[in-house]
Amino acid sequence: MGSGRIVAASAIALLALWLYAPLALAQEVVEPDTAVDTAEPLVVPAETPIESTVPDVGIGPIELTTGQAFVLKLRQGGLTMVFLLLASVAGVGYTIERLVCLRSGVIAPEGLGDKADELWRAGKWDELQALSEKSKSTLARIIGLIVDHRHSSMADVSLMAGDMASRDLRRHVQKAYPLAVVATVSPLLGLLGTVIGMIGAFDKVSAAGSLGDASLLGGDISKALITTAAGLTIAVPALILYHYFKSRTNLFALMLEDEVGELIRVWYGGGTDGNATEKGGDNED
Repeated sequence: MGSGRIVAASAIALLALWLYAPLALAQEVVEPDTAVDTAEPLVVPAETPIESTVPDVGIGPIELTTGQAFVLKLRQGGLTMVFLLLASVAGVGYTIERLVCLRSGVIAPEGLGDKADELWRAGKWDELQALSEKSKSTLARIIGLIVDHRHSSMADVSLMAGDMASRDLRRHVQKAYPLAVVATVSPLLGLLGTVIGMIGAFDKVSAAGSLGDASLLGGDISKALITTAAGLTIAVPALILYHYFKSRTNLFALMLEDEVGELIRVWYGGGTDGNATEKGGDNED
């Protein structure tokens, strides 16, 4: 399980980077609109004595805090940034849910198979059933199913156990699917915000007419591209995490298949019909 802990730690580190990236993107130094350009010559009225020159009152750049810069970026991005923020919150929420619920203890707890094997060999069916109800894991539910149908053939029990395991694992894959939705929708929302910003920029130049200045495009395009950057910042970690959880589910599926297959082979011996029935009947008498 050492490699599993390393992978889980890597996922948590990626989640932390996901949370920090929008804030890091928002860090910048902003020049206030009220700043005075000290490079322009100071015009002194004719009636004013030359000695009474006006002192330099230029204001330097103002460094914004992380929170202020982040709010400023949200405002610059417009309404699209609100939907991107909601997508980010949804992605973080589903990631935390998967980190908590997609663990080996939820699928196939360590040592559960050995304990169940001891109870099966001793014929303690009630204790084995109580053990399966207490664990609340996929392997425990399969063990409870096998106990309930212990008089059935090995082929029937294997089929029922496989169906139950498949349903549970598909449910885990389905719970990771919203991350794929976030990864798909976020870049499209960012592109939509950029297009809306570009439309506004060209409308401003068109309204200015022949007096229009190309520099008018710079500010609006810069603001419009904020939504694209935000969309990609959300989409890339979401896509990585989706494939991570999908791969992790497949890994647990292999572990569960090996565990259940070994238990059925041991409990049913050579696989002939009636082996479990005879064993259960002898112990119950």
